[in-house]
Formats: sequence, structure tokens, C-alpha cells
Amino acid sequence: MRTVGQDQKQTLASLLLGVDRKTSVPLHAQIDQALRTRILSGAVIPGTRLPSSRSLAAELGVARTTVLQALEALQAEGYLVTAARSGIRVAPELPADAFTLGPPGAHATTSTPRLSRAARSLRATATGAPRLGPAPRAFRPGLPALDLFPMTLWLRILARAQARASARLLEGGDVEGHAGLRRAIAEHVVAARGARCGPEQVFITGGTQQAYDEVLRLVVNPGDPVWLEDPGYLGARRAVLGASARPVPVPVDDEGLDVDVGLRRAPRAPLAILAPSHQYPLGVTLSLGRRMALLRWAAEQRSTILEDDYDSEFRHRGRPLTALQGLDEGGRVIYVGTFSKTLFPGLRLGYLVVPSALVDVWSAARASLPVPASALEQAALASFMDEGHFARHLRRMRGVYRERAEVLLDALRTRCAGVLEARPCDTGMQLCAMLPPGVADVGVRDRASRLGVEVAPLSGYAFGPRRRGGLVFGFGCVRPAAIRAGVEALERALV
Repeated sequence: MRTVGQDQKQTLASLLLGVDRKTSVPLHAQIDQALRTRILSGAVIPGTRLPSSRSLAAELGVARTTVLQALEALQAEGYLVTAARSGIRVAPELPADAFTLGPPGAHATTSTPRLSRAARSLRATATGAPRLGPAPRAFRPGLPALDLFPMTLWLRILARAQARASARLLEGGDVEGHAGLRRAIAEHVVAARGARCGPEQVFITGGTQQAYDEVLRLVVNPGDPVWLEDPGYLGARRAVLGASARPVPVPVDDEGLDVDVGLRRAPRAPLAILAPSHQYPLGVTLSLGRRMALLRWAAEQRSTILEDDYDSEFRHRGRPLTALQGLDEGGRVIYVGTFSKTLFPGLRLGYLVVPSALVDVWSAARASLPVPASALEQAALASFMDEGHFARHLRRMRGVYRERAEVLLDALRTRCAGVLEARPCDTGMQLCAMLPPGVADVGVRDRASRLGVEVAPLSGYAFGPRRRGGLVFGFGCVRPAAIRAGVEALERALV
């Protein structure tokens, strides 16, 4: 005849519990998860009486309070029940099919939940060049010179903003954005980019993608056509697909987006998205003739133009070009800017400038949204701009990026002549170089990655096959010596 003690030992053995003191997972959580897994797998059947908390604690070498925490959690979830004079048992009323599930991951299935058309389209969209490791790295596109950002100064200003924070700021701030930052941005884009706006037209965002999402939500309906540059910024394509709109590829040549093609393909599109001052990834500028044609189209069709001005602050020589928004007489352009390129990506702050006629619409839409970004960081950035630090940083970085562009162009022409045809670069932090017809840019990308070099294939930014492939080089985060070393490694990948 079996004794109660023998039954308890058998139950303890069937539980097969153990704890790992080297992991960061709390002991009570380990016990909780282990018991739950064994109940669901059927190793401990419904109605089974568990050992006492003291017995379990002694067996596991933990405090009794640790075991009690785990048992109380499982009781609260319905896995265990307590009855007078019968101790703690596995709940007898657990559904029978619960035990066919097994432990987590034991019966994984290849089917997935139903997805929207937008989600399926997003999954099929390219995501850009794979990252090989931490920055800086030659030649990661879109990354500024993080080591040259005045971080000590920024942290001091941020600490000051925190120390002086009002109750309103600590509560989260305004949904339109920090008033001082909106004013500072308006002053900056008017003076530096030739824009025409007041602070009330500026709305702070959590970055470029939030700006895209807001514009698409308020301007287009599902299924509407949207002009996109081809090749162009993948984030724009993903935003359009995420809004269930229809991307309309419009080719880009040396004069920028071909407006005539856009008119043929979707003359009544409610929205066109482009980077007229420094197109990504080709680096071209939209010609004046096409700018005026684009504005005429938008006025005639009552369409909207989203102008992405992501890194046009960094014109290497002379003043930055006048923004398309500054030429707009009809209130058709929404101007989008970001501090991810001018300062650092982790700031996650951007802005959009809407036409006067849309200020009320945007304010009403923002009323149902959370504050777009950290109110404290917005306040700190307002001070950073008001005190002249932002303008000084831009001036410094223009010289740095001019030098790095020149070093990269010289290295490519010296070591890769005849294989890579580098396009001129007078703005920003990246350039594009064309490969000979028939040379697959994805293959070059893969060979370069095995040598520790990141380059983005131009074909990855296109909607379909291209006559010629190319490579996109980011040089913003790469010092001159590393640029030369990266080109030397790339030369081997081109052989």
C-alpha cells in the first residue's frame, strides 16, 4: 500500500521542476512557467494534488514565499484550486482540449492569422540593404556623423529642460507640438529653405514615417493612386501600402520625377510624394520646369504634393536650394522635414508644414492622437535651435560631408574606374554609382558584404527591373580613412 509521502514524491518527480539562478528571470516566474507548461502538456493531469508549498520549497532549495508567489499566480489564472482538507490541486474543470496544445511551441503550425491586403503587400516590399553590424560602417546610407554631434552640449540642454519643466510639459505637452519648437522650426525653414509659413502651420511628428502616415490618412482613401518616385525611398512606398492606397511608379531621370509620365499614368491622383531638392537614392534635383509643371497639375486637380526634404540642409557649396513649398502659390504642398539626419536618428523628431487651409483639419485630427514625441526633448530642441547651436552644427556638417563626398568620389574614380560610374554629389550624405549593363547590383552587394562593406543595390529601390544596376553609398558616418579602406575592399568585390 502506497503512503501519502510516496505519492508526494511521485508528484514531485512528475513535476520535474528546476530553477536556474544564473538567469535574470525571477525564481517565482520560473516555477510558475514550469508548472503551467507541465499542466498544459498533460504531465500533471486535472485533479492531481500538489505537494505542500513547504515540500516544494525544500525540494527546489528556494524560500517558501517564492513558491507561494508562483502558486498564487496559477490559482488566479485558474490552473490550480484550493479546497478544504485537500490542499492545492490542478483544476479538475480545465477543458480537455487544453491538453492537446502541449508546451509552448510544441505544435507550431505553418498557417498564419488572416492579414489585410496592406499587410501582405508590406511583407513583399523590400526593406533596403541588410546591416552587417554596429555603426559607423562603410557605406551605410542615411546615417549622419554621430561622433561629431555635440552630445555633451545636448545633454546639458536636455537636463536644463527637465529641471525647468512645467506641469504641462510633464503631463505630455501639446498634440500639435511644443510651441517654442514650432516657432523655431518656422523661422528656420523660412530663412534656410525659402519656405513660406508661420508657427501655426508647423506640426511636430515622431519622425518622417509618422508625417507620411498622417498625410496619407488625411489626403487619400483606400485604393487611391499615389505618385511615387521610381527608384525612390522605400519608406514612402511602405507608407502608401500601409494606407491601402495604390502606388503609381513615376520614373526619375536627371531632371527628377518625370511629371509627364505621372500625368499619363494617374492624372487624377490625390497625392504625389517626392524629394525635389535631393532625390533619394539618385541624388538628382527636380528641374525648375518640372517643379512648375507639378505645381500646375496639383492646382488643376486639387491634389497635394508631399515634399520630403530629408537632407537638403547639407548642400556642400552655396545656399541650400529653395524648397518647392516656397514656390507654391496655391497651398498644395505639405513640407516634411526630420532631425534624424541633421542631428541623430535616435531623437525621433520631425515635422510637417501644412498649407494654411489645412491647419484646422490637422488640429482636429491631432485631437484624437497622442503627443507625437517626448515633450522634454521637444523643449530641449527648441532651446538648441534658439541658442544657435543647430545652425552652427549644420554649417560644420556641410563642410564635413563635402570633404567625405570628395574623398569617396576620388577613391571610386581611382580604384573602380571602368566598373562604377559615380554620379556627382553636391548635397547630402550619400551618392549613387552606376554599374555596367548586365552586372547585377545585388550580386555586388552580396560579395561586398562578405568583405565587411555595406552598399545598397539600386534595384532594391525600384518597382521593377532596371536597364542598369547601381550602388548607393552612404558616407555621412564614415571618416575619410575608412572611406578609402571601404573602397579598396569594394574593388575586390567588383572583380
